[in-house]
Amino acid sequence: MPPSTRNSQELVTSVPVREPFNASILFSFLEGRIVPGIEAVTEKRYRRRIEGDVWIEAEMIERGLQVRIPPEAAVHAAEITARLRRLFDVDAKPRDIDRHLAKVPMLAPLVHAEPGIRVPGVWDPFEGAVRAVLGQQVSVARATRLAGVLCERFGAGGFPDAPSLANAEVAAIGLPGMRGRAISAVARRVVDEGVGWLEDAESLRAGFLQIPGLGPWTAEYAAMRVGRDPDAFPDSDWGVVKALGLKGAAARHWAEPCRPWRAYAVMHLWCSQAV
Repeated sequence: MPPSTRNSQELVTSVPVREPFNASILFSFLEGRIVPGIEAVTEKRYRRRIEGDVWIEAEMIERGLQVRIPPEAAVHAAEITARLRRLFDVDAKPRDIDRHLAKVPMLAPLVHAEPGIRVPGVWDPFEGAVRAVLGQQVSVARATRLAGVLCERFGAGGFPDAPSLANAEVAAIGLPGMRGRAISAVARRVVDEGVGWLEDAESLRAGFLQIPGLGPWTAEYAAMRVGRDPDAFPDSDWGVVKALGLKGAAARHWAEPCRPWRAYAVMHLWCSQAV
């Protein structure tokens, strides 16, 4: 578990957020997906181990996130803040999004009940991409357990980096062989080209769909959370299908009025199904 004591030398800064900001749903989403030993969520406080025993913390306070960075990591303060902005989707335009989605009859009561929903991002693009692949065709709980095993097997105390997975037998953690090879293929491309292609939603989609074993759901889910595409829409997602009673082309047709904010519509659908 992360240390509970606080250092008087730590750097404390704030990250303002646009209101409304639905912190309860966002923190709950993250809590259900934490990898023990790397992340921790307590109510509206998120902790992340960044190296060794060094943990940073982001806590929801009035109108923003209060960020605590220990002195050992202060030199990385700008990068840490940028990662948190992405993770917490602080630059979204919630009033515009809510106003638009509330015009869709099925979504209107959901938007009024839970205004200011965000699409959770990821701390690290490569980590987020790998975890998207781990989540293909399994439950959130199973995907999270697999992420933990992956860290234990290949991570040397943290989430494994791309060189560690590029030539690894990833399937040994309990994955189908093709899925393990897909993770290695993502890792090899990151080793060769860097993470830039993961940070651009269209490049990410195209790259994922070129890898055997990765399908449209994985590409769209990764585009939503890793590529930060506000209009990403995984039309075959279990929670979406359950909420709508539709999938594929029929689900996409239903979602047309939600453009260009379909990813936020997905969050509302997931919340309606407690996904």
